[in-house]
Order: sequence, then C-alpha cells, then structure tokens
Amino acid sequence: MLSIIKIILIFAGCICVSGQNYQDTITAWKTKFSQLAGAPQLAPAGQWIAINKISRNATDTTYIAKSLSGKHLHKIVGNATFLNDQLVIGKNRDNVEVLNLQNGSKSVHENISNVYVLPAANRYALLTKAKTMKLYDQNGKLEQLNNIEGFGINKLNRLYVVRKVENSREIWDLSSEHKHCAYRTPHAIRKIDISISGDQLFVTEDIKGEPNDQLVIVGTNGNNTIIPIPKLAETSFTEIQKGKAFLLQAKVKYDEEQKGDVEIWYGNDTYLGKDKLFFRARSQKFWFYNPNESIVKELPLTKDLEVKALNNERFFLTYIPRKNFNYQTSNLSPEDLNDANIYDSFLNTFIPVGNLKAVRRLNRRKVRKTIYEQIICSPDGSKFLGSPDGIKWTIFYVSGKTKRVIDKEGLELPVFSQDGENIIFESSDDLWIYNLKKEQLSPMNIAHGQITRIKNNVYKNDNRAPSLSVQEPLLIEGYSLLNNTTSYYLIENGKSKTVIPPTDNRINHIVYDQKFRNFYTIEENFNKPPFLRHYSRAQAAKSIMECGGGDKNAKAIKQEIVSFDAIGKKLNGILYYPTKFDPKLTYPMVVHIYQRQRQESNEYLSPNNEFPVGFQIRTLIERGYFVFLPDILYNSSGTGLSALECVERGLDRVLQNPSINAAKIGLGGHSHGGYETNFIATHSNRFATYVSGAGNSDLIRSYYSYNYNFISPFYWQFENEQYELGKSVAEDKPLYLKNSPILNVEKVNAPILLWAGKKDENIQWDQVMEFFIGLKRYKKDVVALFYPNQSHAFINGTSAEQDLSKRIIQWWDYYLKDEKNTDWINQLQKDAN
Repeated sequence: MLSIIKIILIFAGCICVSGQNYQDTITAWKTKFSQLAGAPQLAPAGQWIAINKISRNATDTTYIAKSLSGKHLHKIVGNATFLNDQLVIGKNRDNVEVLNLQNGSKSVHENISNVYVLPAANRYALLTKAKTMKLYDQNGKLEQLNNIEGFGINKLNRLYVVRKVENSREIWDLSSEHKHCAYRTPHAIRKIDISISGDQLFVTEDIKGEPNDQLVIVGTNGNNTIIPIPKLAETSFTEIQKGKAFLLQAKVKYDEEQKGDVEIWYGNDTYLGKDKLFFRARSQKFWFYNPNESIVKELPLTKDLEVKALNNERFFLTYIPRKNFNYQTSNLSPEDLNDANIYDSFLNTFIPVGNLKAVRRLNRRKVRKTIYEQIICSPDGSKFLGSPDGIKWTIFYVSGKTKRVIDKEGLELPVFSQDGENIIFESSDDLWIYNLKKEQLSPMNIAHGQITRIKNNVYKNDNRAPSLSVQEPLLIEGYSLLNNTTSYYLIENGKSKTVIPPTDNRINHIVYDQKFRNFYTIEENFNKPPFLRHYSRAQAAKSIMECGGGDKNAKAIKQEIVSFDAIGKKLNGILYYPTKFDPKLTYPMVVHIYQRQRQESNEYLSPNNEFPVGFQIRTLIERGYFVFLPDILYNSSGTGLSALECVERGLDRVLQNPSINAAKIGLGGHSHGGYETNFIATHSNRFATYVSGAGNSDLIRSYYSYNYNFISPFYWQFENEQYELGKSVAEDKPLYLKNSPILNVEKVNAPILLWAGKKDENIQWDQVMEFFIGLKRYKKDVVALFYPNQSHAFINGTSAEQDLSKRIIQWWDYYLKDEKNTDWINQLQKDAN
C-alpha cells in the first residue's frame, strides 16, 4: 500500500510551473515536422497533380507537379483547386494566389472571403470582404458585381449569388458566358439551392406581414413555381430519377428550449432535451413536384408521418419517426423506420411494410458502425432494399405485392448495377453479387477474407433519392484485418485485376484518371512520412513526391508485432523500441490502450498525431521508452474485466523481451481508454503509474446520464455500442457493478494522473472528478488536471494541448525514469496548504 500523503488538485493554467525551457524544447521540436496530407487532386486531363503540405497547426502550402513524374514542381498557398489544366487557385485565410501552369506566372489577391471555380465557363470568381464578386477568365480579364449578400451557391459548375438592389433582391447566374439576373424578388431571401441536375433553383423567401412564407422554384425554362410554406419553415428537396421529379419538404422545427422557471421532461416523450430542437418537427408539409408538367401536388399526410423518396414518381415510403424509439442506439446514427408503409400518391393508399432497421458494417477497429441509409433504391425506382431485423436485407417492390429476403448475414452497403439486374454488396469478407432474375447470391472472389469498399461509389447525402448504382469499371478496396494490409482491385468488362497489390503501407487517399489507367495514393508507414505514389498498368509503381519535414530519424524507428492469447481469441500488439535502442540496456515502457489497435501499426509516427489523444508515441520513443499498444476485445465478462485480461496477457508476452524493465511500466488511455485505465488501475499491481484522460469511472451513473455530445441518453453506448455489454442495468446489475472502476477505487496502488476538459459534453468531466474524489478519500497519490475551456480532446498547438503534453511527459519521466525535478509533481510529497 502507498504511504499516506497529501493530494493536490491542479486547475491547469492557474499555477506557475518551472522548467520553461523543457516546454520550449518539446514545442519547438514538434513544429519542425510537416507532412503531405489530404486527398490529392488531379487536373481534368490528368497531367498535373496537387497535394497539400501541412505543418503543426494548419495547411500552409500546396505542391503542384507533373502527375507522372512529380517534376516541374510549383507551390501555392493554402488549399488549391484546378481550373481546367491551365490555372491553380489557392486560398489561405484572406489571401488568394492564382498560378498559371502554362507560363508559371502568379497573381495575388487580398481581402477575399471565398473562391468559386467554374470550369465549364473557364472562369473563377472571388468574393471580396467588401461584398464584391470579381469574375476572371483564364487570361485574367475582369468583370465584377457589387452589393453581394452572403455567400454564393456553387454546385455542378453553376454559381448563383444574391445581390441587394435598393429594396429588392436579385439572384444572378454567374455560370454562363454572360452573367445575368435569373430571378428578382422584393422579399428577403433566406436560402437558395440548386438541383443536382442543375435545371431547378430553389429559393426560400421570408414574406413579411403574411401568414406564410414561400418556396419559389425557378426553372431554366423561365417558368417559376410558387409554393406557400409555413412561416420560418426550413425547406429541402429530394431529387427523383435524375430530376424527373422531386419530393419537397417544409419543416418548422422547435426554435428554442422551453422558457421560464421550469424545464419539463416527460417519460413517454421520444424526444428529450436538446434532441427535440435537432430532430423533432413542430409542423411539416410534403409536396410532389414534376418540373416537366409544372405539377405541384401536396401529399395529404398526417403531421406525425415522415416521408422518404423511393426514386419513384408515384410511390413513397412513410414512417412514424421515433415510434417506440428507446435510445438503445445512438440517435446520431439513423433511427429505425418504424411502422413503415409504401404510400401510393395516385390512389392515396398505404401498403404496410413493417419496421426497417439500420444495418451495421465492420470497420478496421473490428467495431460495427451503422450504415447511414436504411433503404437503398433501384435506379428505375421499381424496388428498394431494407432490413426488418438490421441483419439481413430484404428486397421490397414498390407495388407492395412481393418481397424477397436475401438469406445471408454480414452483407453491408448495397449498390445496384446500372442496368438494375444485380445488387453488389460490400462486406467484411469479399464482395458479393445478387442476381435479381436468378435470385442467386454469390461471392465475387475478389477479396476473400477482406473488408471491401467500392471506392468509386462514395455515397453523398446530396439531395438524391437513396439510389446507389454503379457501372463498370469498379474500383474495390480490400483491407485485411489479419495482416493490416490494403489492396485495390479493378473490375472491368466482367473481369477483375489487382491494380495495387497488398501493401502494409497505410493508404490514406487514392485518386485516379478518368480511364482508370493511372492511380495516385498518399501512403505512409510508422517509419515513412506520407508520400505520393503513382501506380500504372504500364509501369512499376514509384514514389513521385515526398515531404518528410526534415524527419531524418524516421527510418531508424523499430517496430515489432507481437501475438498473444486472451479472452479466448488471438490478439496482436504493437511494440515500438526506443530510437537509440541498445540491447545491453533496460528501458521503461508505456502502454497505451483503447480497443483494437493493430490497424495503427502503419501510421506515420509524427509527434503531432491527433491519435492517440494525449499520448505521444514518437516523443516517448525518442526519450528512451518502449511503447506498447495491445489489442483489446471483449467477452461476456464485461468491458473492464476483458480489458484487464487482454492487457495483462499482452504484458506477459512483451516482457519476454529482456530489455524492458518490468518495474517501470506505465499505463494510459483517453476516453474509452481512460475508462479502461481506471478499471485496470483498480485491479492490477503491475504498473508503476497511470495517466487517464476523460474516462468514465461510474458505469451506472454514466448509463443513466444524458450525453450532450450525442444529444441523447447514454445507455445505448453500454448496451449496443462501444462497451458491448449487451444488456441493460436492470437485466444484469452485477455485470455493471463488477466492471465499474469507482467501486474498487480504494485498490489503486500506484500514482495516477487524471485529466479532462470542463467543457466535455461526451464524457462528463465530473466522472473524472468522482474518481479523483474516491482516490483522495483513500489517500492515494493522484493529481487531476482540469482545463476550463477545453472539451473531450484538445486541438493541436493550443496552449492547453501544449500544457497537457508537457505534463504527461513529465509524469512518465518522474515515475518511470526517476527524474524528480518537477515542482508540480513534487507538490504531492508536501503538506497541503
């Protein structure tokens, strides 16, 4: 047991700390690192490629080079966009640079609010701080428009802006060769939007002194359609079959929380607290709109019904939002479509479908996350996919007469072929194809045993009906959970070939030319700063651009993947060696925990990485530590007990290495890893010290709390999400009690550093305070750092992040390297004031 000593509570920023040179050294060292980041951009013809270089705090430069060689390098400020193959436009804060790739000339513009690129018109537009829109062609010829209100709407090479002229507003189309006023109104304009097809402009107007506002649909044919809408309604639209029709919606939300002396929450309300403001409609209306025939028809539905488009002009899906909703899943994930019906808008009849649940998909952490869309429609609108149980998909026909169950679990995001004859499914084991005529499901035998993703079918919530369809070629990503390798395959003309063979590099982004002949990736590994690589069918892969920020020591980093058995499973761990490792010496070790971490083994070890939060792998190995990241998975014993077994079995494995000092091992984690650290600290005697950030300590209190980050009661996190307990507290109280750290807080037997942001709305900061109070009650060595203006994780480069980083390193050094010259930790050895 620890000796009885006094305890200090530190509110970071409120005390003076010695060792300023120490702080300056770490901060200055981190600022030397920069790297390539973000998705590269290809010029339309594929001759040039652009990639961002970022420093510690922000994007500061974009490199532009010949795509096949990486030569003829240019630089431009900030994030850049191509205007065809001649100009590149970069914006950094209020400054814009325009680079001419043909002659290398560059122009600079100051006091710019926003940039709009119009490739179809060979133009770009700059909105100045003075509310003037300046339009330039590729030769620099200037036109301008004054009195611009707000920002423009730029979609599909179309740019519209609102201009105030005396007592009226004008919407100007700046996309064509000759700019012109497309619409004029005496009313204030609240919102404008463009259909994906580009043929319709939707304008929401405030009508003062009238009972209704109005939605005006401005057609490119010059015909305008006016629809009265409820006062202050938010408007949206869903495009059906590429603009043949639209589902229009006007929703009035609850605009503010209850006023007065009391806030009333009802136990039978499916909307609680702030989620009422985010998700519940006070009133709403729906219309069907056919632009070709200028037909607007209000759907005569009761106000409790929500409507989804089925990519069909006649049939829609209705459901009662949140009927029987019980917060057992995160309400930022899609809610279930309960009591769903196919609504026939011609006959005004309903065909019952039942309840449809969201399907989940496996990610690289071996965690299942919910797919955004609950239904996927066919291109012709004749059928759609949904899941009555959240496990298997069912094909529903909009006529409502028939349906088919696809009898296989584990099928993930479905995509229709363009001809509508097949459905392709991503999964965690290969790509699967279902033939609708034969009613036959089979693997495509492309990526057996791999998590598959269709990369040229990225779903975007862009106002289309949820109809996902692709045509060849298909670019498929395959990820191996076992080996942490990534491959890419191309399906073309019914045949597949490997375009990027399995690599243990982390591929952060991939882009390709229009003919799928050249592929460009941003890759990295633990000992390789991100680099740009070119793959081609005609020649071997090669690196064409690197930017290591002067990181000459990266290649010397040593990593070992170790295997161990725990909770009846084969698990892995990542062991990093000290950078100046000498096998004749022994070294302290710091263990970081979260969940499965094997996928992190190919992340470049920059000291500026945002993950792990509050845990600096590169800094630690540079300072002479081993660092170990064991996998943690869970079984029926519960989250904490499973974590304890996984960590201790992993520790048994790495301690076979005689260079690790078993008496000088620390354990740390953040958020869920903070909870696991708290729990292990109450059950283990194998660690010399702990660092726990923003972690739960009392599972039952957290289970019954309201999470203001997810805008929801929090028990879904424990029953069905990260904690994977699978039961409610009422169903198994002992399970929650034996996995709750606070109930064994008196058993902590090593010094522990706790930290949290006091504006954390995910894990409430007083969960950390509760654990601190428990440790104080039993006279344990503990320091708590509370940052008044920080939330769940701190932004790199801020004073709070710098302060936390410094203190955590000092804590490890103090207890694992016996560097005892740190005043704020020495305060633990002194009498309290």
